[in-house]
Amino acid sequence: MKKSIIVWLSLFCIVLSKSVSAQSPFPTFLQGTWKVVGKDSYEHWDQISDSELKGMSYAIKNGQKIISEYLKIRKQGNKIIYSALVIGQNNGKEIDFELSYQDSTYSFSNIAHDFPKHIRYTRLEGDRLHISVEGKSGQGHTFDLHKVIHESH
Repeated sequence: MKKSIIVWLSLFCIVLSKSVSAQSPFPTFLQGTWKVVGKDSYEHWDQISDSELKGMSYAIKNGQKIISEYLKIRKQGNKIIYSALVIGQNNGKEIDFELSYQDSTYSFSNIAHDFPKHIRYTRLEGDRLHISVEGKSGQGHTFDLHKVIHESH
């Protein structure tokens, strides 16, 4: 009897550990300001709670902050959703992308959207980040960013 209880408890622990490890990690490392290498373009993220980040993409032109999009990453049930509200596009509505995670890359996808279909954030060493924005057949653009300690504006 004791042996079967131990076997069942062992199996339960294995199943529980696999279901916990199968969940994608929440990208809290994004909190802060990231600068696109070689440009006056930025992405800024604030952690609102354990399950939500809010952000924005912006550029500095003539000393002015020009916001191009508002961003959000949130846990929704057992999914993690990235939402983008691009100024002047999609009738002012957010577009949602669902997360899949592999090897330090956070891939947010929405196959039904025209462009982009995938937004990938890859965390690199030394407070660096690589973002790729892709449409059909991998068409799109990439950005390398580094974390800014203090904004100068």
